[in-house]
Amino acid sequence: MTDKQLTPNFKLSEFIKTDPTPYQESLIQLLAENLQLVRDKLQPYAVEGKKVSINITSGVRTSADYDRLKAKGYNPSKTSDHFCGLQLDCKPTLGAADVIITNCKLSLKEIFAKIMYWDKTLQVSFGQVIYEYNPATKAEWIHLGNDWKKIFMPDITVSRKKYMQSLDNGKTYQEVK
Repeated sequence: MTDKQLTPNFKLSEFIKTDPTPYQESLIQLLAENLQLVRDKLQPYAVEGKKVSINITSGVRTSADYDRLKAKGYNPSKTSDHFCGLQLDCKPTLGAADVIITNCKLSLKEIFAKIMYWDKTLQVSFGQVIYEYNPATKAEWIHLGNDWKKIFMPDITVSRKKYMQSLDNGKTYQEVK
């Protein structure tokens, strides 16, 4: 795959391991730009002498990734935006990343709350912001998906919830307001 710098701190290879279609690349570019905004906004909360870093733990997925995750006990959705531009179950997918944030004084739950605030006040633009936690491993991450209003016509109705959390490794989700 030919790598490409998308923003000052994100490369294409952080999101996908194969050559993307032009549509996928445009979705990834949009996501990278919003992740860059989040990274920049978190810098005042950096651990002294460090820079806040956003690490993408799950970017673009394939059908094989879905099968692998299911076999390992995770609960991936067939309609997840991680499928980035692939049409699965008759639903277009928009691009998403699961991220962890390092070198930050804030907890991941506090960062989740800040991202929700920045999104609600139009400082960033995400379609979904989900705090996820796996009680078995105590792992936590934030799922950030592209804003469907940036991709589709505004009169298309989308029925998903914008802010959610899962405290059981993706088995159930609760809306956060």
